[in-house]
Amino acid sequence: MVTPEQVAQETIWDVMLKGASEVYEFGSYRIGVGERVLRRQDQIVPLPPKCFDTLLVLAQHGGNVVEKERLMRAVWPDSFVEEGNLAQNIFVLRKALGEHPGGGQYIQTIPKRGYRLVVPPTPVREAPVLPAVPSVHPIGPASAPLFEPPSSPSSGPSRGPRRISYFIAAGIAVASALGVALWVSSLGERAVTGARITRLTVPNTIAYGIISPDGTHIAYVSPEAAGQSVWVRETGGVGSGLRLAGPLPGHLWGVSYSPNGKYLYYTLEEDLHPTGGTLFRMRAEGGEAEKLMTHVGAAPAFSPDGHRMVFKHYDANDHGYLLTAGELGGDAKIIAQSTASYAFYNYRWAADGKSIYYVEGTRYPGGGSGWSLWELPAAGGPARMVMAPRPQPLRSVNWFSRSEILALIPDEESGAAQVWHLGAGGPARRLTNDINDYLQIDLTADGRTLLANSGETLDSIWTASAPGAGSTEPVVRLPLPAGSYSDPVWTVDGRIVFVGQSNLWLATPDGAERKPLLPERVTAAEPVVSADGRFIVFVLQRPGSRNLWRVGLNGTGLQQVTKGRFDWHPALSQDGKWVAYASYLQGQRALWKAPLDGSGSPVKLVDAGGIDLVFSPDSKLFAYATDLGEIEVRSFGDGSLVRKMTAPADAFQLHWSRDGKDLIYVTHSGRSEEFWGEPIAGGPAVLIGTPLPHDVVTVDWSRDARRIVYLRRELRVDLSLITNLR
Repeated sequence: MVTPEQVAQETIWDVMLKGASEVYEFGSYRIGVGERVLRRQDQIVPLPPKCFDTLLVLAQHGGNVVEKERLMRAVWPDSFVEEGNLAQNIFVLRKALGEHPGGGQYIQTIPKRGYRLVVPPTPVREAPVLPAVPSVHPIGPASAPLFEPPSSPSSGPSRGPRRISYFIAAGIAVASALGVALWVSSLGERAVTGARITRLTVPNTIAYGIISPDGTHIAYVSPEAAGQSVWVRETGGVGSGLRLAGPLPGHLWGVSYSPNGKYLYYTLEEDLHPTGGTLFRMRAEGGEAEKLMTHVGAAPAFSPDGHRMVFKHYDANDHGYLLTAGELGGDAKIIAQSTASYAFYNYRWAADGKSIYYVEGTRYPGGGSGWSLWELPAAGGPARMVMAPRPQPLRSVNWFSRSEILALIPDEESGAAQVWHLGAGGPARRLTNDINDYLQIDLTADGRTLLANSGETLDSIWTASAPGAGSTEPVVRLPLPAGSYSDPVWTVDGRIVFVGQSNLWLATPDGAERKPLLPERVTAAEPVVSADGRFIVFVLQRPGSRNLWRVGLNGTGLQQVTKGRFDWHPALSQDGKWVAYASYLQGQRALWKAPLDGSGSPVKLVDAGGIDLVFSPDSKLFAYATDLGEIEVRSFGDGSLVRKMTAPADAFQLHWSRDGKDLIYVTHSGRSEEFWGEPIAGGPAVLIGTPLPHDVVTVDWSRDARRIVYLRRELRVDLSLITNLR
């Protein structure tokens, strides 16, 4: 097994090569290192490549904390990326993994430090993978390909794959940027057609949406506090529409319309009693849901007359099965099975009712995978390959016919997925050329209208009354441009410093006035303001190092404070003479203090790591959160331990009360963030104030402790109509 220290020095590719036959198990999940696949029980959980890499590094560290810097070095070994990229990966992984049986997320945030898997994974070894052909069907041999269009990686599902449908709710494309860039550069025609894009305004939060066969209605899944719900409304209507089902305590792995648009089918897997998916049907205008069958792997697709449906199932040995059944689930029969790694994706009944199309992916013994399109007789029989295997995943395919499809392909420059037309009759054509990052596409029956899901992660900065302060400050959102932000903190005079757009910014509390503080674009983090309000100390990240720097609040006097290899988590003494910080060198963590004027050398305080360093009001003590989920209070003079306090493992944003008697921290609780105060002298923690939304990332208190500023990180999925496709 690769040790955490080895991972720190190696790239994700080194780890992959060493652990090619290794598997990590945690909870109901299995990470296949060699095949680069995450499975939940017998179902594949699709992940983008960098998200899989992030999860693998966490697994390699067992249940230990992995620092953000270490994760970024392993996942992006040849790139200099901002912390927001890592935060996005963690966001997607949490959406894909859901909650563990004991409650809470599988991935725990250790604020200002990194992440860890709450359920420590167990490494196991698997037997070598035997050679495999692209597709294995006991129903008969596959014939030669009918045509070979250019290989087409795509992102997101088209009515069907169970795990992909939920992953689309996280709003992330799944193709490898490098592989896609190389492939797209070989495409032929790049002319943009006259396709028209119309954004649909839906007030509810959206996970993903589909369009009715006639294009008159949309159905969408909305995550709510008590679970997920299915909604429907007129395509050209306004408002949320009608809630048909929910909120349901589980995951909706797919929703589909019957061909006549009268019924909606959905597959639900409950959190507490997973059965592999239960299929329900209900009238599209509302009514009681009808339970049809269990152990369904995704929402079904239908024959043209609507009398039969096709769906997939996986057995305990990971063999995939394609089944057909009557519209109410009766007369079910297996028409094909496969041992391919990714069996029966994006299945769809052909217009003549005689065939079923689907996508299949197979991993090869020497590495890599092949993705192909297949045609199968609806009654069973030999499958015919429609497109020969290609190395890039085919995750979102909508068929016009067996030889003409739509797919999502990321742009080679921006990485945003766009809609492309692929067919045997000519070169690939790009149908959209805009700023959207498309995640899922769904066609109407006539092939003229497309419902496209696009998404983005939104960071926002807010101010409000501090918990327990008794003040009535309004909740205000700073009007900032869309982008990635982090670490907002108060200045002494009531302004706000934050990180964003590759700089440090100083803004008024209403956000009306703001200015950059640094002369060039940098990767900064963790700003702290001196007690006299004259300067800021912050972390400056550069390739191979991370150090503390200081700059005046007027943007002058920029100078380096520390010169270690990896220095972070700064805290300033009240007299402005010292900075306490954490440092990492040669596998060892320690807490240090250094004079801010450069008059002396750093002094080691503790031979241990820590986060959320904070000084007492008189600067005689400092406190921090340890790796073991405890809070330690130590003397700033010699580093001796004064008191050890128990606290929840996810406690973050330590703050010393103004009278020095309590430490305040924030914890995650279900769908909110709660504030707790714990006496330094001993005694139970006390819940204080009003909780914050669950997507709050950081919190800072004003100098008078009457106000807080916090950062929220949320995902927004939008729906758009794309018309004039043909």
